[in-house]
Amino acid sequence: MKEIAPILGIEKRLTTHTARKIFASTVLYNDVPMEIVSKLLGHSSITITEDSYGKVVQKKVSEQMVKLNTKLNK
Repeated sequence: MKEIAPILGIEKRLTTHTARKIFASTVLYNDVPMEIVSKLLGHSSITITEDSYGKVVQKKVSEQMVKLNTKLNK
């Protein structure tokens, strides 16, 4: 990430924490269940994962509802 960030014009300081957030968000957006993401991140409780990434899941739910609405209105 640190090598390609300047090429892409990303000026944000990239850290291990940033990489973990990107990884978790990417995995969640690709329909991997929260329980598995929690294990992958090494969280001791799924509650920790839900507190940190619950907004990602909520956005995914909203996107799926829009898709469903589009299908039902055809």
